[in-house]
Amino acid sequence: MRLKLISPRSMATSLTSISAPQDLNSPILRLSRLNEPTILAERDPLKPIYHAIIPSMEANEEITWEVTSIDKVDSICDISYEKLEDQVNVSMGGTPFMNFHHDPSYPKPFINPILTPDGINMLRDPLPPYSDEEHPWHRGLTLMQGAINGVDCWGEFERPGFGRTTQNNMTINQGPLSLSINTHNTWFEKDRPLMSDHRYYRLFNTNRNTVVLDILFTIITDHGPVTIGPTKEGGFLTIRVNPSMNASGDGHMENTYGADDEEGCWSKRAHWMDYSGPVGDNIAGFSVFDHPDNPRYPTAWHVRDYGLFAANCWMIWDDFYCPENTETNFRWRIIIHTGSAQEAGISDHFLNYVNGPRATWE
Repeated sequence: MRLKLISPRSMATSLTSISAPQDLNSPILRLSRLNEPTILAERDPLKPIYHAIIPSMEANEEITWEVTSIDKVDSICDISYEKLEDQVNVSMGGTPFMNFHHDPSYPKPFINPILTPDGINMLRDPLPPYSDEEHPWHRGLTLMQGAINGVDCWGEFERPGFGRTTQNNMTINQGPLSLSINTHNTWFEKDRPLMSDHRYYRLFNTNRNTVVLDILFTIITDHGPVTIGPTKEGGFLTIRVNPSMNASGDGHMENTYGADDEEGCWSKRAHWMDYSGPVGDNIAGFSVFDHPDNPRYPTAWHVRDYGLFAANCWMIWDDFYCPENTETNFRWRIIIHTGSAQEAGISDHFLNYVNGPRATWE
């Protein structure tokens, strides 16, 4: 089998998605060229595509590889993890990077911290569950929404009308290119189930200064139909940054179109949103990319100068209805970068995400 890629523009070495034939299901592909290093590609868990780190290409350049399907390889990515009873601690290149928490004493699973290369947390430190402090449910990187069949699964209060999310099970997969934390969860109002979800937190073995974290999120309506209501208190994907990064201070927000303040970004549709600012002695930030296959692409953004931002495709539209026994998929890419959005080349990263090399299989 042979794979030919044609680049639509000049591209630096980058993580690339490669469309695959529907009948190609191997978990790993080996891409070989004469006198060139071998490239390994991993299959996406939801779509017939493979992810690989492809060397730089010029505009309209063609590169052809010989492709071999393989089930597993001895080498794994340079991402390690420690699985504890209620959290998973993840390191990259031998240094701590992020912790995934699923302690049932919290109303939702969340990620906190996410660390810069210097070891400084880029997220606001998590607050205790059900506390009286400012927005305690902004607990770092979270998946939540404010209107699921009329139930608020954004705020956290121990009374009717508010929801919680319980993790049912978790698996961790490590391959040559990525580490993936995969979970199945149920959303409740008190003890009444509302819906389930399946989520993948997939961390790629990329440069430590531009880390790639893909989140794949599937709503499963196995407890009846689900109506997602129009509310600004929503995501699903939500991030609360370290206060040192707040745009009300020395931080900076920016969307695809160059808007750079809350008035220009809040509730506006954009293909990506970046939030950066000082973290310790350096500048660091998060960029979130909406995927073209997501409902209501490009999404609107619930982004605030006090450090919150969420991809919210509900706030400016009507109800979104999911019939019973259906699945609805979302995916986002997060670039966790040092420097500003311009210094990190966020526009190019987004183009690589949505408009990579064209694949032809022979």
